[in-house]
This record gives sequence, C-alpha cells and structure tokens, in this order.
Amino acid sequence: MVGVSADKPAVQLRFVEKFDLTFPMVPNPEKDIVAAYGAQSVLGLAAQRSTFLVGPDGRVAYVWPKVNIDGHADEVVATIRKLANTG
Repeated sequence: MVGVSADKPAVQLRFVEKFDLTFPMVPNPEKDIVAAYGAQSVLGLAAQRSTFLVGPDGRVAYVWPKVNIDGHADEVVATIRKLANTG
C-alpha cells in the first residue's frame, strides 16, 4: 500500500505523524501522479480522496473514485478477497 498526496512534503509528514501511518506516502505537489490516475477534484485544483487497487500484473484492478473513510478498509479487503477467489 502506498499513499499519494498533492500536499507538499512537510505537510504530508505532519499528516503521517499525526495519524501514525505505517505505509509509505509519496508527496506529489506537482499533481502529475494525481492527474495520471484521474484523481483530481472537479476543478482540478486539488486531489480527491480515491483508492486504486493495483494487481500483481501492475494493472488497475478496481477503483473507488470518491472514498468515504468509514468502512473503506473493510470494503477494500472484501474486494481483494473477491478478486482473489475469481482469478
């Protein structure tokens, strides 16, 4: 799991420390990664919270374009299990 944020590195570091994140975060203030995945807000000024499940083959297997944090991790795990059982 990797997080990508349009925040500057210093802002992102405070976020990582505040929430004690245990996965790597990639700062992307240039928003090129955000744009490549189509995760920009409607006006393109910021990133919207999205999740992309990338399979072992490097292809995007599932996309949650607008994430509601509550219950999201469980939803992702359920999707991974479902895809693993159908592959």
